[in-house]
Amino acid sequence: MQNPKRRKHSLHGKETWFDYYAGYSAAFVRDVLPHVLPRNKGRILDPWNGGGTTTTVAHEQGIDSTGIDINPVMVVVAKAKLLSSRVGDSLLPLSEEIVTVGMQMKERVLATDPLLEWFAPSGALPVRQLAGAISKLLVSTEASEPAFLPKHIGKLSDLAAFFLVALFRTTRLLVSRFRPTNPTWIKSPDSDRQRIRPTPETVFDMFRLHVLDMREGLSTIFGQANTVITLGSSDALPMQAKSVDAVIASPPYCTRIDYAVATKPELAILGCTSPRDFAILRRQMMGGPVVAPVASHPKPSWGESCLQFLKAVEDHPSKGSSNYYHKLFVQYYATVCDSLGEIDRVLISGGDCVLVVQDSHYKEVRVDVAGHVNEMARILGWAVKHRYDFKANLVMARMNPKVKKYRTQAGATESVLWFRSAS
Repeated sequence: MQNPKRRKHSLHGKETWFDYYAGYSAAFVRDVLPHVLPRNKGRILDPWNGGGTTTTVAHEQGIDSTGIDINPVMVVVAKAKLLSSRVGDSLLPLSEEIVTVGMQMKERVLATDPLLEWFAPSGALPVRQLAGAISKLLVSTEASEPAFLPKHIGKLSDLAAFFLVALFRTTRLLVSRFRPTNPTWIKSPDSDRQRIRPTPETVFDMFRLHVLDMREGLSTIFGQANTVITLGSSDALPMQAKSVDAVIASPPYCTRIDYAVATKPELAILGCTSPRDFAILRRQMMGGPVVAPVASHPKPSWGESCLQFLKAVEDHPSKGSSNYYHKLFVQYYATVCDSLGEIDRVLISGGDCVLVVQDSHYKEVRVDVAGHVNEMARILGWAVKHRYDFKANLVMARMNPKVKKYRTQAGATESVLWFRSAS
């Protein structure tokens, strides 16, 4: 089993379209797929689909797959990666048509537009014009509603998603000055003078260049696959029982990464960042830093080792341990357990489930996610087929100068856990 870690120097093609901190490499999925679906028959599931690595590889190999993610931005990214190289010749002419239609659109930037967090109105306008042109040319929705509401994201075509990702990349580059050292965070400008004011020509040219760059990453699709990418939560999968033959996935790490904030500019393009909606999404994101208003409570089905870890956090003398941090870890493991239960519900009897998980630390206390997931799986009646452990040195903990107060090393262990569900 090869190391599943994504390494920037080895990424190519669609893997480079949208930088995403979490996840594993396409090579890892190509390695695993023949073993979980020996005859390329059946349906593969990723309930934490993120950038769509599992669904992209399966789609290219003609294997049916379902990818589910709670973040609308990542649903768009995963859909874009389904696009075939067969349409490559039409992308540049179509991008010119999008720019032309965008320039002619009488879009207005409202005072409530979430893009104004980083852009002056004049700078946000060409971004809105391009989004409006993509909607007008490539999206069919009810005329009275914005095209990119979450309820419509699941119906978005791979072609429309492709151009939206080009717009995401354009916007990411424009707001890069507000990205701190932490790649999963974005700041707001301190004053109106710091807001971005690109000319329309700059925005349109950047969009064209991103379309050109992404076109080079298109790949050939072998066979006809039924691929479903949809918005949803891992602990309430919108699927029928016993409808999946295998799972390849990586649950979000228990490291308090705020993926909602990390994709806030892209969410703004989709119109998904009213303060209320954004707050809800942050609370729903597994492994994030926000505690839900309704507290979860530990259960025996989480396993003894998990319960002992939670007790160690609750009893830790450092500030916030017994309140905020304990609640946060309880919330994380509640979602993990519920998600494994949902996977067990939709996975066929005797189906394989391959999960990539990573440990971390709370102060000096190890957060042994692999061990805890193993115990939850055993309680579900799953058998452990294989386990592979790999050292991960490039972790967010290295950015915290206080780490050395509690331990000498800041690396982590990334584990591939290979289960077989009960027959």
